[in-house]
Amino acid sequence: MIRAILFFVKLALLVAVAVWLVEHPGMVRVDWQGYRLETSFGILVLMLLALAVLLYVLVRFYGSILKAPFAFLNARQERKRRQGYLVLTQGMVAVAAGDPDEAKRLARKADSLLDDPPLTMLLSAQAAQLNGDEAAAERYFTAMLKRPETEFLGLRGLLTAAVRKQDSAKALTLVKRAHEIKPQTDWVLRTLFDLQVKEARWNEALATVQEMAQTKLLSAETANRHRAALQTERTREEVAKGDTGEALDRAKRALGHKADFVPAALEKARLLIEAGKHKRAAKLIESVWAVRPHPDLVPLYERCWPGESALQRMRRFQHLASLNPDAVDSRIAVAGAALEAQLWGEARGHLDKAMAAGASARAYRLMASVVESEYGDAVKTRDWLTKAAAAPADPAWICGNCGAQAERWHAVCGNCGAFDSQDWRTPPRAETDAVPALDARADARADARAGTGQTQRPPQPPVILPPAAQPAVAEATPPRPD
Repeated sequence: MIRAILFFVKLALLVAVAVWLVEHPGMVRVDWQGYRLETSFGILVLMLLALAVLLYVLVRFYGSILKAPFAFLNARQERKRRQGYLVLTQGMVAVAAGDPDEAKRLARKADSLLDDPPLTMLLSAQAAQLNGDEAAAERYFTAMLKRPETEFLGLRGLLTAAVRKQDSAKALTLVKRAHEIKPQTDWVLRTLFDLQVKEARWNEALATVQEMAQTKLLSAETANRHRAALQTERTREEVAKGDTGEALDRAKRALGHKADFVPAALEKARLLIEAGKHKRAAKLIESVWAVRPHPDLVPLYERCWPGESALQRMRRFQHLASLNPDAVDSRIAVAGAALEAQLWGEARGHLDKAMAAGASARAYRLMASVVESEYGDAVKTRDWLTKAAAAPADPAWICGNCGAQAERWHAVCGNCGAFDSQDWRTPPRAETDAVPALDARADARADARAGTGQTQRPPQPPVILPPAAQPAVAEATPPRPD
């Protein structure tokens, strides 16, 4: 609407000027070199406009003649460029389709058509990789490092090759360089962290976790668990070096990131006990037990009270269990202490409740020990061991990535190399050689009693005890006669 109004305004002004010139024609006379030109002012204006248009046309025509060779060359280069990009696209398609020969041919053709080395080098490198020519691909990627616009792509290509060759040192150097160029790129941070963990560079990995948390690659909860895992590994490093003070500081930091992180709690409690700080160790174990009970805490808790009698330790474990009374591990811990104190009824009561709550095979094996210690009945002991074989397997540290089991927690899975993937849970059912061995021991005791006419329970220690309650008494039962 506004444009239409402006158009009519301009048209009106032009008509007004024309009318004014008609009404006021005036006279113009030009004397030049003996010639005289007399005309009206309006005619003179029209002549000047016609002359200007003629000059404009002549200039454009002359310019087009002069530019014709350059226009021809530019058009030819443009056609060549379009053809080159078409060939480059076809080459990428050939790479994606897995056609190495076609990709190599098109890469050479694109290189001859395009004056754009970065793009053609990338296609050539990918074609070389597709052909299995790693040396040629590495040459192309290395050449890309010399150009700022392709340096990052070259680094990624060389990094991929180094990871494939399992050259961790070279891969770490390359990814650090890539990190300097683009520090917030997702795959750069993840690769950097994985390589640092693989090389056991725990301090560097801690810094990378901080960057990943800042860029929202990791949630706050995951970042804290990763920090706890890394600090726990640092704790073990310092323990191996003999630096107890630094080891305690690292364990404290690990628990600061995740207060119920059992591996860190185990390390710190062990260090406190070795340093003679038994009460601090006991408080630590109790605080963790209240949230996440774990059987490996039981022997450490027992060590917190040196010199106490079995009955006193029994009361200590009753207090520990009261912090998390519904946990199966609490029942089993008290049952083990009761077994050591020879409180058979107390032990059976806790084990019955544990088994009713869905305890693992460990509770059934402990019940077998109670039966043998109290009655010396090999048949009933064997029955409980049979039930143990049919019960759910004892929990273990299991990698969530590959399913591998480990007796001890590690930040990196020893089977697949995954980081912070081990959780304490019940593994898939597997056969164990423990039951046949225990049956053999029960048979040996029964045969020995039969040969000597014994009818009362011999004063042997239990067959199987949890780590917290194993007595330091040598086995005195004679071997089974042939």
